[in-house]
Amino acid sequence: MKKILTYAMSLGLAFLGSDLMAQTVTGQGFEGTAFPPAGWQTVGFGGGPGAPTWSRRTTANAGTTPACTPFGGAGMARFSSRGATAGGTQTLGSPVIDLSKRGSANSYISLYMFRDTVYNTDDSVTVWFNTSRSLTGAKRLGGITRYAKKTYPDSVAHGWYKYSFAIPSSFTGTTNYFLIQATARGGASGGNIFIDSVTWDAYPTFCEGKPDAGTLSASTYYVCGAVGPSTITLAGNTASTGISIKYETSTDSATFTTNAWTTNVNTANFSAAIGKYRYIRAIVTCASSGQIDTSNCIRIWIDNTATPPTITVTPNNATLCAGATTGVKLVASGALTYSWTPTTGLSSNTGDTIYALPTTSTFYTVAGIDDKGCTGQRNVAVQIQNGPNVTLTATDTMVCEGDSVQLTATVAPVGGPPQTYTYAWSTGSTTSTTFAKANGASSSYQVSVKNTAGCETIKTKTIYGVLKPSAAYKVTSLGGRKFQFEFTGSNAANVYWNYSDGNESFQPKPTYTFSADGTFKIMLIANNPPCLSDTMYFDLKVTNVGTRAQALMNLNMMPNPASDQVLVKFNGVEANLEVMLVDALGREVYRQSYSSVNGNQGVVIPTNTLTEGLYQVRIKSKEGISSLGLQVAH
Repeated sequence: MKKILTYAMSLGLAFLGSDLMAQTVTGQGFEGTAFPPAGWQTVGFGGGPGAPTWSRRTTANAGTTPACTPFGGAGMARFSSRGATAGGTQTLGSPVIDLSKRGSANSYISLYMFRDTVYNTDDSVTVWFNTSRSLTGAKRLGGITRYAKKTYPDSVAHGWYKYSFAIPSSFTGTTNYFLIQATARGGASGGNIFIDSVTWDAYPTFCEGKPDAGTLSASTYYVCGAVGPSTITLAGNTASTGISIKYETSTDSATFTTNAWTTNVNTANFSAAIGKYRYIRAIVTCASSGQIDTSNCIRIWIDNTATPPTITVTPNNATLCAGATTGVKLVASGALTYSWTPTTGLSSNTGDTIYALPTTSTFYTVAGIDDKGCTGQRNVAVQIQNGPNVTLTATDTMVCEGDSVQLTATVAPVGGPPQTYTYAWSTGSTTSTTFAKANGASSSYQVSVKNTAGCETIKTKTIYGVLKPSAAYKVTSLGGRKFQFEFTGSNAANVYWNYSDGNESFQPKPTYTFSADGTFKIMLIANNPPCLSDTMYFDLKVTNVGTRAQALMNLNMMPNPASDQVLVKFNGVEANLEVMLVDALGREVYRQSYSSVNGNQGVVIPTNTLTEGLYQVRIKSKEGISSLGLQVAH
């Protein structure tokens, strides 16, 4: 059985002037070794390892799963849906189909498909039609399941079956395609899909009368040296169905011989071994009329005495830092005109001076043409380089305010030539280390590190400052040997009291009852790590006097520490009040009596003449004696 059908047939239509509506039927039997065949393309891919694809199978490597040999001839197309992920798909796109002379005639696509009764999954083929080789916007013509017992399109037995699909009448242009989309539906339990002997109808516009040969041109008319390439292009010629192109060459412009070129664009090497000049012309023939037209004749000059110019580029290799906003300057010399490729990131693709700003490392080629038309080339690399890989460390990041820490910038080693690094700190240091102080709650320090190429990395480290603690206190007698101690200092995370009688407290406002009378040296420590603690001592005289827990209610004193004076206040009005001030050695250094005192206004105790140190304020009323600890600091 002959698999490929290629013929033209008259449909018996009446002549309309010189127009003839003629149908061509073209076929593809997958006999050639190339796949996809010439003019065909695969479209889309299921994705991932083992995704199903179209390929060619022959009689020698016949199909399996299901077992299958070509419908006719030696070749067929297979879609590997067996074992593929469900939903995997790939499409075969046809060559271009010309329907420009279709009119109202019918047009079909036909194919043979092998349907089996072994694997019962829904692997399938769908046929589409479009004006581009794409499924986007395509018209669906129909589909076929591989499993023969599926009624899609009919119930059949094991074997090859022919299916035809009508091309919608709306497609009448010169550029059309059909697409055979195969889909693996059943995963590992599916079977492979085989098709063969695909044919399609076309209604092309055939040439008539004398054709137009168009214009012949060359990419270069001067070959510099004994041999060199040139691309010969024929443009503007009649290109309808039935047109053929041949080319003739000559070394003397008189005697021409035919070569093997048959397409519009042809590239070849021209050698001075068979002559200094090569004359070329194209001859276009219309098969239906038998008439021809000859294009213009061009001449290629092969000059084996010329040498290409030597092109230099400065710099011959360049480095650009990642994130740069200004391109690197490249200057070419050694020729008259220049062209640069690729154009990615270039300020211009012509001229001796350009600026290159690619986003990734790129090799550029500059071609220079001299006054003889000879071309030389030079490659230049623009390498994108990152800044150094910098790690910024500190001996500590939380220190007492005003203390210093050491900051160190460490650069990770890189391969290649040794690098020289420069450092610039916000502290003014230019080495890899610096010292930074904690100023306030937080302070940020920055280092800029540049490598040999000048590419920069900036790192920042924040140092947190902790305020120094300050110890101060207030003591209130609650009657007898019972006292309330209160921390009135600042910046303390925790405090510590030691009563010098074997007892202690970690509360900021503890109440403590001494077990005996006497003078006790009280220690107060204010802590705020990592700062050093602030420690102070004061003496407290304890006697079992007083009849109330608090002789004067809400007794308080400020400021404490005091410099010039201190104000003592309490609730209510007291008569016959006596105020005394006793130093750390128990000596009375101040005494003042009052016949009546309004506690809300309080009494003032001068301290400007006292030496710095710890004192005890004692206030005697009819209810008893109250005591407060005082620190004098000028």
